[in-house]
Amino acid sequence: MKNWRTLIFGLMFSVSTAFAAPQQMDKIAAVVNNGVVLESDINNRLQSVKRDAQHAGQQIPDEQTLRHQILERLIIDNILLQMAKQMGITIPDQALDSTIANIAAQNHITVDQMKHRIAADGMNFDTYRDQIRKEMLIAEVRNNEVRRRVTILPQEIDALVKQISNQNTNDTELNISHILIPLPENPDQAQMEKAMTVVQKIMSELKHGVDFGKLAIAYSADPQALKGGNMGWSRLQELPTLFAEQLQLAQKGAVVGPIRSGVGFHILKVNDIRGGNPTIAVTEVHARHILLRTSPVMTDDQARTKLQQIASDIRSGKTDFADAAKEFSDDPGSALRGGDLGWTAPDIYDPAFRDALMRLNKGEISQPVHSSFGWHLIQLLDTRKVDKTDVAQKDRAYRMLFNRKFTEEAQSWMQEQRASAYVKILDGNDAQQ
Repeated sequence: MKNWRTLIFGLMFSVSTAFAAPQQMDKIAAVVNNGVVLESDINNRLQSVKRDAQHAGQQIPDEQTLRHQILERLIIDNILLQMAKQMGITIPDQALDSTIANIAAQNHITVDQMKHRIAADGMNFDTYRDQIRKEMLIAEVRNNEVRRRVTILPQEIDALVKQISNQNTNDTELNISHILIPLPENPDQAQMEKAMTVVQKIMSELKHGVDFGKLAIAYSADPQALKGGNMGWSRLQELPTLFAEQLQLAQKGAVVGPIRSGVGFHILKVNDIRGGNPTIAVTEVHARHILLRTSPVMTDDQARTKLQQIASDIRSGKTDFADAAKEFSDDPGSALRGGDLGWTAPDIYDPAFRDALMRLNKGEISQPVHSSFGWHLIQLLDTRKVDKTDVAQKDRAYRMLFNRKFTEEAQSWMQEQRASAYVKILDGNDAQQ
């Protein structure tokens, strides 16, 4: 899952999680389908958010507002974890350990150092692991479900490639924070007026210098609300279309909005802008090979010895490489072409084959090389630098469109799950259904 894990986990695991000491008496704060959110869950997350905000120098709203936001986030998490159980999704220990190691590496510490820091903060590492596992399950469910809703047409890719070529000589990236004031589907006048009142209040407070992150924590329904609404770095083309249109001329520090969409009103802040000039060129190789596969009648030693004899015959002029490939090679795709593999990037080959190939000089024949396919005799015919700008731009355009549509669909999908779930809030301050 590297691509989407890389695109989705970088956002999910940057928040540390605190866990309070065991409560003598716990109670249910909310019933969510056939599950519950406990008071201890809210209190634990409340302490975590407070501590993270203190470490980051982030202002936070009053405790009642913060509590409401945390409860809503825990309700969504509970819904998605129930979906994961129904789907039979699990996170293997190996994947969990790898993720934790990545978190440690991103913070420039070892896993052992991470354990000491977690213990110093009064956390239990096993409970921390359990929370990370839950976050991975939530990401897996969301990715599986939202991906199905994303469709990208070839015409969209071509149009975006043209737009990038015409408008952007640099890879401009924006660091954006986001506040979402949600609206139900087909809102009535009263719901619209209530949302607009909140939007106007936020805009007024921003004009008077109130911290954007504090307002995001207090009011936003975005998944990143408890992180101050920060969406991280994105290229303009990766952002939802409504956002990108409004941000084309925005400068660092600008507040943009409110922007109306199908899920509510959005307010954006440009925290920072950066750019770069990537060079898109690759080295391609032209190679040919002779493959001998091992079998009950062809051992590794026999295959290696046979290829050594063939190489000796080629070097002595007794035969040439193409004729030997046609006669002996077990690779039907290339044998008829004299073992010719054509021009391609070396990364497509088996690592052992690739490494041996890249050590050769032009025209040189390798010693027998063992790969996952068998034993090879390899000859490097030529190398060249190839401009892959067009191919790379289309690949980049596809990823930008996917990220943009995924972001749009994910918010709608999560609101749909929340609306369709049975939720009974028992907490007195948030009593609603």
